[in-house]
Amino acid sequence: MHPIRWVPEGAGSLLDVGCNVGGFLRHCRDCFPGLSLAGVEVNPDALEAARANLPDAELHQVGSAALPFADGRFDCVTCIEVLEHVPADDRRASLAEMRRVLRPGGRLVLRTPHAGAFAFLDPHNLRFRFPGLYARLVGAGARDARYRNAGHEIVWHHHFTRRELLDLAGPGWEVEAVRRGGLLLAPLSEIARWPFYRKGRGTHPVCLAFERLFDTDLAIDFGPAAYDILLILRKAGGGG
Repeated sequence: MHPIRWVPEGAGSLLDVGCNVGGFLRHCRDCFPGLSLAGVEVNPDALEAARANLPDAELHQVGSAALPFADGRFDCVTCIEVLEHVPADDRRASLAEMRRVLRPGGRLVLRTPHAGAFAFLDPHNLRFRFPGLYARLVGAGARDARYRNAGHEIVWHHHFTRRELLDLAGPGWEVEAVRRGGLLLAPLSEIARWPFYRKGRGTHPVCLAFERLFDTDLAIDFGPAAYDILLILRKAGGGG
């Protein structure tokens, strides 16, 4: 289920949409030393950390609906747990941009929350389900400022179906693979990590243990009931 497994062997260039502090790009650099890396991120603080971590990568502070790259620039584009944060009206345009910057035959690795059995436990939506309680216990969340920098408020953390994602992606793609992962432990481990993130202790051993639990649950395919979905798309027009 880990997206790194789907970076094509022999790829020369990769763009990570919503690269945050560059964690996935660092993993790509370690696994594929010759890969030319690029990323976009709306949060300036995260982007500053990414630039410190990846001085050789091409990084830009922009959203996903207008990517500052030429047509067909990349062999692979990754978008990991990002599309659900994009306003609904911009999602189709964002995927169209990802397709535009991919070369013919290039691969899009897209992972989002899935409309499975335990989607209702998504902790990111507590502010909407229980606004009064959220305001008393949390107040302004850590992500609020990031979204204001992106020019919009925090949106409902949408859980997609396979059909929804393919509809948003539009024509011009070939489906290479679909993987669904996680069930109950994934959202529960996310909820358990919240107090650590609130206190800026994301590297605490207990927090990291919950993160490993999340990854372990995500590695198991629970089919339609799953909490997450990974969609591998190939841009039509390239060789076999």
